[in-house]
Amino acid sequence: MMKRKTKGSSFVRFLLVGLGAWALAGLACAQDAAPPERPAAVACLRKPAEPLKYPERARELRDSGRLKARLTFTGADRAPRVELLAWSGSPEMAEAAELYLRGYRLPCLAAGERVALDQEIVFTASADEDQAAMTASASAGVWDCLRTPPPFSYQEDMQTGRLIKQKANGTLLLELSFAAPDAAPKIRMLYNTTPHAFTAAAESDAAGYRLPCMTPGSGPYVHKQVYRFKSFARERDLVLKDMGLMDFLRAVKDPDKVPVKFDLGSMACPFKLKWRMYQPADSNVVREVGAPVAQRRAFIEWLSTLSLDLGKDQVEALLGAETVITVPCGTIEL
Repeated sequence: MMKRKTKGSSFVRFLLVGLGAWALAGLACAQDAAPPERPAAVACLRKPAEPLKYPERARELRDSGRLKARLTFTGADRAPRVELLAWSGSPEMAEAAELYLRGYRLPCLAAGERVALDQEIVFTASADEDQAAMTASASAGVWDCLRTPPPFSYQEDMQTGRLIKQKANGTLLLELSFAAPDAAPKIRMLYNTTPHAFTAAAESDAAGYRLPCMTPGSGPYVHKQVYRFKSFARERDLVLKDMGLMDFLRAVKDPDKVPVKFDLGSMACPFKLKWRMYQPADSNVVREVGAPVAQRRAFIEWLSTLSLDLGKDQVEALLGAETVITVPCGTIEL
């Protein structure tokens, strides 16, 4: 497990070769929370009649995403101005989320009145049956105020022919460490298979992150950021499916390299865990679904050290991917 003073967070951000800049990202559940003073007009907030659709391609690839935006209303029948506060996700999510948010209305807004509303939208790729409740109730604490730069795409110079001579796809994992609310994070590279120009663009983007609601001196707060660089010619087509514990262990490389014995019956079994893959770059992140149980701690720490038995290209495609592991009752002895 990472040894840090504070709990970390993680997102995936996509940069695409040859595309113009695109707007927002993230959604499966929309949650509104107005800025400090909640105007009375917010009570009549009207959302689009049609629910937001999870983009089929993103769902198929189990892509997750999150968007935080501020909607500013200046007229009862006008679409709000959408100001991006933080984002992660894919272009398909971006398009769907922006279109959905612009469909919001405040029909009881008085003439000349101006109202701002913060909106969080989450795409959760997990098929976990508890996902809806988790999405509605989860709170990231200090991470709720994470601010990111505006979305952007990397534009390669097509006339130089460099896309033919160098790799145009890759994955980059950065660790961002926040020590002050108004300062850029300290950036550490954990994994990189991208060309230099892509790497520089991602590091420049990461330097624009801020954590304004952290208390000075309370850090460091550590955030893992995955960047995926893709060209038109290639799509990521590997996913991690949800699985039972035994199937998961069969997919692990050398699960018995360290002798272990766990009594799952003492851990309020059966239960579910969300396992996010960062090996071989860093320790995996494992989170409990539902209320935490102290007796699971050693078992969770062990799971965070395990690596899936994958080839280099598979690692490249799945770094940062998440699966839900269903843990039964019984005993694990390796």
